[in-house]
Amino acid sequence: MENVQGKHFSITDPRDVSTVIYEVVETEKKQLEDINTPKFTVERLVRSSEIRGENFKRTYYVDNPKTDGNSLVFLSFGKEKVVVNTGMLIDNQVKITKKPLPVKFDTIKTEESSIYKEFSYTPNLKRPITIIDTETVEEVKPLLYFDPKTNEVKGKCKMKPYKSYFAFEIREKI
Repeated sequence: MENVQGKHFSITDPRDVSTVIYEVVETEKKQLEDINTPKFTVERLVRSSEIRGENFKRTYYVDNPKTDGNSLVFLSFGKEKVVVNTGMLIDNQVKITKKPLPVKFDTIKTEESSIYKEFSYTPNLKRPITIIDTETVEEVKPLLYFDPKTNEVKGKCKMKPYKSYFAFEIREKI
């Protein structure tokens, strides 16, 4: 059996809030030679949930903790709002940062017909932009395709009409 090195931490959410956490991953310098390669990508942390009275205890898992810490983005989805925080997992502690957020985010509300959001992938198939359905708090899974004009793997996310979505991208180091 493979020996997995990792850490975990827990937070408590009220019943009407669902928090998802992403690790910010810096792209390797050799891959940054291509001007279209994003400097950072994000990976959603796996979580488990259990009911504790009127709240949810959510435990998040980081498989490969870094010695200098792991940058995290916390997205707490409530009724018609999203609270964005950033932090670090250092040793066995999670510290929430107090500086301004370097996270670019937007809400997308489709009104009439389905729309598509298109973006490029890095060579290791990581993407810089994540789109989340605000009702289910699940990622919108993109359809991958190869663009022969740009010689790149790209993705398209289809968003349904009359729904709200939350999209974010990391552009600066947190």
